[in-house]
Amino acid sequence: MTHTIGMQYRTIDPAGLELDTGAAFRFRWTLPGEEGGKGPDEALVSSIGTIGIVSPPILIGTGDSYEIVSGFRRIAAAREAGLKMVPGLVIDAETRDESLARALPVWLESSLHGQALSEMERLTFAAKALALAGDGITESLPLLSKMFGRKITAEILERLSGLSLLDEVVRLAIHEGRLSPGNLLQLDAHPGIDTTDAASLLAGSSLSRSGRREAVRGMLGMADHGKELFARFVEEYDPEEMPLSEAVSSITHPRMTGDISFLKRTITEIELPPAASVHLPENLEGGSFTVEIRVRNGDDLIVSLERLREASEDGLIEEMLKVLQGDA
Repeated sequence: MTHTIGMQYRTIDPAGLELDTGAAFRFRWTLPGEEGGKGPDEALVSSIGTIGIVSPPILIGTGDSYEIVSGFRRIAAAREAGLKMVPGLVIDAETRDESLARALPVWLESSLHGQALSEMERLTFAAKALALAGDGITESLPLLSKMFGRKITAEILERLSGLSLLDEVVRLAIHEGRLSPGNLLQLDAHPGIDTTDAASLLAGSSLSRSGRREAVRGMLGMADHGKELFARFVEEYDPEEMPLSEAVSSITHPRMTGDISFLKRTITEIELPPAASVHLPENLEGGSFTVEIRVRNGDDLIVSLERLREASEDGLIEEMLKVLQGDA
């Protein structure tokens, strides 16, 4: 539904406007004057202190009670610059519900302009858009897709919104680009993984992008073997003992130590057909390796499979696995 948006120009005291993160329309991580605000924020304060606000912020409300829809950075910068009054465009509506309905498309459009958004700011925006629009969010999905740079469905929006509720350490890592929402959505989709625990582990590490991908793959592989294995890893992992990627790899690809001659002797005991050739690695160091048994014809394959079955029943395969896992 398209709304006709009427606005009134007013001058407003910026000191009376709510700027904190609880404000309904705020999605910026920091504003001028807040800890972490620097660079572009400092330049904006200097500019507004010199020439004032050129493009008036948009607000909703009546009388002396207003909510900022668009322009949080400009108003915060005006406060820092010491301005006592600022211009504003107030959406003309009789009730707050009507104001919200008219403000929402304006606010959505504002996300596509101005300073680029971090991933965390996008997630915050998604969560607040969902809270404000409710069942009407479907109409806003095309604009949200533009903001994220990819197609966003209502289901994806719901999942993205959930990430905005993670603890502050995780949210800061997302904001700073040290943690990817895509990685977290992969983890969140696995029933054997506690997303909060996994996100905290990743946020506390100093992995490169490729290292983070490896750690995520490792966590997913770990959880494939059962929720208990992942939970135990979370409980026992000590970042001072080993980097996260190595710790995950030690579970999913145990370091292999042992004597290669043991494997050779054991394979000899299995008594594969003379035509079968066995290729072993030079040693057992490293993350993984492959043992190949090559056969020349169908009869050799049948005999080889039967001998391997017998070896398994006799415990020979289990003994080899213990060596590969460093348990023997």
